[in-house]
Amino acid sequence: MNTKGAAFLGMALALTVGACVAQQQSAPAGEALAGNWQVTSLVGGALPAGASVTLDFAGKTVSGNAGCNRYSGNFVQKGQALTFAPTALTRMACAPMLMDVESGFTKALAAVNRYDMAADTLRLFVGDTLIMQAQRR
Repeated sequence: MNTKGAAFLGMALALTVGACVAQQQSAPAGEALAGNWQVTSLVGGALPAGASVTLDFAGKTVSGNAGCNRYSGNFVQKGQALTFAPTALTRMACAPMLMDVESGFTKALAAVNRYDMAADTLRLFVGDTLIMQAQRR
């Protein structure tokens, strides 16, 4: 993905998040979130070649690679409702494309309010809008 594509990804995320109204779902919890997940799509698009974004759930914490930097923070899950507290990030500089991916990922993570799972695929939503998918590693 070139810089224009990464910028589009960030713009699409901002529009998607801005258009969605937070909803809390009361459906029963799916499979356990625990474990390691590789993000495969963000705001409906595949990640650019060379970008690695991960979610590692353990207890009530989540950590991983945000595209450039490592991150960690807490999350709350109740049924299929899922929210993430603000995350702490390391402060390395990377190529602009990776920094754009990281910016899109951290904004998406902060906006998530529910999830579902099918087999080894984790899907994260803002309201009814799918904003991120990940595969169990």
